[in-house]
Amino acid sequence: MQYYSFRAVNGNGAIQHGALAAANIDDLETRLKQAGLELINCRRPLLARFAGDKNFSRKELIDFTFHLEQLLGAGVPLRETLEEFRDSSGKPHMQSIASQLVEAVDAGQLFSAACGQHPKTFPQMYLSMLEVGEQSGKLVEVLTDLGLLLKWQDETLSRIQRVMMYPAFVAAVLVVVIVFVMTWLVPGLMSFVTSTGAELPWHTQTLIATSAVVSGFWWGILLCIVLLSIAIRFALARSYSFLELWHGLLLRMPLLGAVLFRIKLARFARCSSLMYGAGIGLVDTLKLSEQVVGNEVIALALREVRQKIIDGATVFESFESSQVFPMTLARVVKIGESTGAMDRAFLQAAYYYDRQSRESIEKLEQSIGPLMIVVVGMVMMWVVISVIGPIYDMVFSMQGGF
Repeated sequence: MQYYSFRAVNGNGAIQHGALAAANIDDLETRLKQAGLELINCRRPLLARFAGDKNFSRKELIDFTFHLEQLLGAGVPLRETLEEFRDSSGKPHMQSIASQLVEAVDAGQLFSAACGQHPKTFPQMYLSMLEVGEQSGKLVEVLTDLGLLLKWQDETLSRIQRVMMYPAFVAAVLVVVIVFVMTWLVPGLMSFVTSTGAELPWHTQTLIATSAVVSGFWWGILLCIVLLSIAIRFALARSYSFLELWHGLLLRMPLLGAVLFRIKLARFARCSSLMYGAGIGLVDTLKLSEQVVGNEVIALALREVRQKIIDGATVFESFESSQVFPMTLARVVKIGESTGAMDRAFLQAAYYYDRQSRESIEKLEQSIGPLMIVVVGMVMMWVVISVIGPIYDMVFSMQGGF
């Protein structure tokens, strides 16, 4: 499927310009005739070759799922639903993927198999849910559940970004304030203090040394931060051991680690509830959850739990023996295992950890502001004591001389 920009004329003789995905020029002409347009000329834009390589974003996948759920629920056939999505979408990469799905469905492939040809767009959990929906004849219900799950994941990711970005922003402001104090305020005050010739206390000498380092080597400090960031990104992309270590450090961060852990548990529990409720076996559910939980430490723990279940242990025993999952989750799983309602148990756990994460985020946001004030106040107190102290000692010694 290729992407063309075209110039066409409608029934009233008006010239129209646009863009459309088609298999070839003949296919493009056929599509335009169906829309009441007569092709004049067309060409492939220079960037069109890259359009097919781009995948759906998170929000685009939500829109795609919602579109399918609405039209299929209204009784529109799958092929026409995909065609309508392709024609109504104004983005080349979305039109390209939709056109390829139409071709695959026309060739007799199942919809889940057609989506499986785009693994970077459709995650494995999404494909497994579609396959279950097609086999059970409940594709619309599955799409509804997937849409709700994707929206919840999008909201959860936004919360994670807010949790990470707000402290980072506050820290950046704090660094700017400290740099300003050390490079502009302190040197001016210290020049007066040192001119007195009095013996300086250790905290004043430390302040002078810190100011000299920050004002004289700020570029080196900035360069080290940039190089460290690049090195961490490179290591995360190339080394699984470092990735696992990094994810473990994130979960052990003061304040933030507990919030992230609850969010990850809520994601695992909600995805597991949806997949198990759709008819996917527990072992396969845990395997798919490893791919969506977003943390290698938790994914490794799920892998160990899954292996224990395969070896014959009960679900409760497998979660209870884990060093990662809390006992609260194990108890909820035990209830689900004893009642035969694991999907409800996972859903209850998801609600519990989701509520806890929301409350933790609210408390964290409320505490960041006062914490910043305290840190800035301590820095300013250090500056004031280091400046006023020598001046006070000098005045006191002068009074003693009289």
